[in-house]
Amino acid sequence: MYKLPGRSLAEIPGIETERLRLRASRVEDFDGLFAMWQDPAYYRFIGNRKRSSGEIWQSVQRNVGAWALLGYGYLTIEDRETGAFVGECGFMLSRRGEFSPPLPLMPEAGWGIAPAYWGKGIVKEAMRAMFDWAEAQDPDFPCHCIIDTDHAASTKIAENLGFSLHGTVPYGEDGEINVFVRKMTLQVD
Repeated sequence: MYKLPGRSLAEIPGIETERLRLRASRVEDFDGLFAMWQDPAYYRFIGNRKRSSGEIWQSVQRNVGAWALLGYGYLTIEDRETGAFVGECGFMLSRRGEFSPPLPLMPEAGWGIAPAYWGKGIVKEAMRAMFDWAEAQDPDFPCHCIIDTDHAASTKIAENLGFSLHGTVPYGEDGEINVFVRKMTLQVD
């Protein structure tokens, strides 16, 4: 399992880009995150279902807790000018046992922003900042991501971030998902 040194809440990085502030999740992020997960345009390629308030609350907690356990995690994205909630992005350690063979226990990149911000280069800007941070911790930071086979916009983002398609694997009851890798060869345990 890939880990970096754990971080306290005060040690979770804050990252600023030209337009964005990436910071630790806060209780007040719940409303923006919940609203995002109620929008069918948003969740269409991420399981195609709304998330309950309980699931969203667990996500807010997970976003903070991963930093303590693993030394990396998700950050909330906010608009630097207005302070508005934009979305979230970062890295998590997913135990993807539903894949056969399972994916290795290494960081999985992920991103999600509210549809009002789509098409503006926000995800690419935020994730480039996340990768800059991660590679400052470990120049060989290993990473993969999974993307719905029909999600052209996220596939383009992944390719712009340096990911390449590793393959397509069965996912869910009748679906498939693309597995992408960045700066590495995926070794399945």
